[in-house]
Amino acid sequence: AAPVANTSRPLLTEVAILGGGCFYSLDAVCRQLKGVLQVTSGYAGGHIPSPTHQQVCSGMTGHAEVVQVEFDPCLLSYQQLLQVFLSVH
Repeated sequence: AAPVANTSRPLLTEVAILGGGCFYSLDAVCRQLKGVLQVTSGYAGGHIPSPTHQQVCSGMTGHAEVVQVEFDPCLLSYQQLLQVFLSVH
């Protein structure tokens, strides 16, 4: 029998990393957008490895709170994602 293609994920996805102060609300909003496949919250930049949330919030580590958004550009364009980001930021 011929192999069956996995159709659960699109063949082409894009990734955007958005920094917007606190990532909790941005994470929640992005998860509800049609076309978003995965949202991962974390930290970017900074000068200490593996900081805690409390350390990052102190402003002393140099990190920014970010969300990485993997999305299907056939269902959600980068411009649309940025419009949502700017409306909640």
